[in-house]
Amino acid sequence: MKVALVGLGNMGTAIAQRILCAGHDLTVWNRTASKAQAVVEQGAKASGTARECVSGAEVVVTSLIDDKSVLDAVRSADGILAGMDAGAVHLCVMTISPNCAEELAALHEARGTHYVSGPVVGRPDAAAGGQLASFLAGPADAIKTVTPVCEAYSSRIVALSQRPSVANCMKLAINYNVASTIELIGETYVFAEKSGIPLELVRDFYRQMWFAHPAAKMYAEKLRQRDFAGRGGFTMTGGLKDLRLMLSAAADVGAPLEIGAIVARKLSEGVDRGMAETDWSALYEISRREAGLS
Repeated sequence: MKVALVGLGNMGTAIAQRILCAGHDLTVWNRTASKAQAVVEQGAKASGTARECVSGAEVVVTSLIDDKSVLDAVRSADGILAGMDAGAVHLCVMTISPNCAEELAALHEARGTHYVSGPVVGRPDAAAGGQLASFLAGPADAIKTVTPVCEAYSSRIVALSQRPSVANCMKLAINYNVASTIELIGETYVFAEKSGIPLELVRDFYRQMWFAHPAAKMYAEKLRQRDFAGRGGFTMTGGLKDLRLMLSAAADVGAPLEIGAIVARKLSEGVDRGMAETDWSALYEISRREAGLS
């Protein structure tokens, strides 16, 4: 298929590489042009503008940072809507608000193009191995069109609804559990430290008994070792953005996420303390500081 990809951060680059490996014809655009070099060397074509990038593409993938960045990329004079062919499909793989997803769907409907929310679950290393989970929502025919592209970087694809925002709510629900679990482990480790319990014993409880998913085991070990270097993972800045989206979406439906408010406060404090680019699990350091641990 002829595919365009806008946004080449850690996740976007890994997804682009998988799309190339699957044999699709890929054109890319990134605001910082130098970030396209790696995928261009692997066979992608670079463009000077988002409008040029998406021209002629059957599927346009966006992997940007937040609501504003994707809306700006879609609506600008040299942007996605201006360049997309009628009938083409915009697939947004990033974490955005449910309201933004509905706004994007409306923009595309008015233009004669189509929109599918396709947020992914997994880290950039999972994307590089084709092991992401993709949750899709949008018109059935549009989902059918984007599925071969999703198969390039996903080991699991779930079509949820014809309403795009449902996929974004699903992603926020999943990320809320990840964020809450990090907080749970951190609080428990603090209690263990102050009570004289060896952290290895608590870690083994999580790894061997409580959590079976590899990501849960990974975070249990990261917090035990206090290993919070970014190294291509999910940063505090990204985590804070997602927590704010979760809290906003929950408020919209009258379902308070109280642990989420705690996590958001700690992530905000971490960002203010210069930890913006550390892994978001570094909120454990805020828990330790509040408990009087060095």
